[in-house]
Amino acid sequence: MEKRKIIIDVDTGHDDAIAIMMAMLCKDEFDILGIATVNGNVCLDYTTENTLRVVEFMGGGVPVYRGCEYPLVACMYGKRPTLPKKDKPGEKTHGWLLDELPKATIAPESQDAVTWYVDTLMAAEDESITLVPVGPLTNLAHVFQIEPRTVKKIKEVICMGGGYKYGNTNPLSEYNIWVDPEAAEIVMRAGIKKFTWVPLDACYASYMTKDDVQRIRDIGNRVADAAADIISFIWSHPKFIGKDVNSIVFDALCISYMLDSSVLKTIVPAHCTVDNGGGIADGQTMFDIFNGRIGGEAPNCYVALDSDREKFLDIVCEVMSKAKEAGV
Repeated sequence: MEKRKIIIDVDTGHDDAIAIMMAMLCKDEFDILGIATVNGNVCLDYTTENTLRVVEFMGGGVPVYRGCEYPLVACMYGKRPTLPKKDKPGEKTHGWLLDELPKATIAPESQDAVTWYVDTLMAAEDESITLVPVGPLTNLAHVFQIEPRTVKKIKEVICMGGGYKYGNTNPLSEYNIWVDPEAAEIVMRAGIKKFTWVPLDACYASYMTKDDVQRIRDIGNRVADAAADIISFIWSHPKFIGKDVNSIVFDALCISYMLDSSVLKTIVPAHCTVDNGGGIADGQTMFDIFNGRIGGEAPNCYVALDSDREKFLDIVCEVMSKAKEAGV
């Protein structure tokens, strides 16, 4: 089987870490060309450090590129007063510095992520590279504005972001898109041949319980142990201590989908636009699943409205069990 060439774009917190681990364990399935970081969950320094920690823990060999530190316009004019995320040296932001892993001793590449994207895509064959953005879409928006011809090099974009029924930042907006809605709209207008959204609707359906995490830990290798620690982060977070909550490993669902597409359910064609008007719907991904039948535009993406929780857990466990065989 031919390996799928992929680029992962991350704002690495805990769920991104699991996605990277899974991708790096699937050596027969994926050729990871590189990982780009972006400001999102935490500041760019931290998302990059977290990414380097994961890559080094997994044995290295995958280049990491620093991406955009600022959203396109979302932090201008007070529109997003909390952005970009900035942190004091040594300060742990939202508990999302990956203390579950050793500090990185490797460094990011000297070339910035956007320039690397353009160079890599322009050197590739048409429709040969799959992009897996699981953070804000700032890097990709810059790429498509700098060099629109990169779009034809893309086989598929599989994006964790957005929501059909609801949001998690305001009532209508999912965080990755809320951070940089202008970037998301640019990406949706770029003309990508196949764009698959893995939104909150699908991610929330594949929650993990403490028993599920114990199943991962019982695999009994260092990667599974670390993954279990990382996924368990939510239960030690001050915001959730003592509350009956599950862990949502959002970004890992994108990797699982590439391994077994049936993990996503109710995948429908839709036309997606992104609200960036500054009102209550600011950052909302508006999916028209009626495909023009009521005056809308033709589909420009697919959106998964559900997922198979048991299959997702099976995939995660199967991948984590590869660690010893992979020599990690």
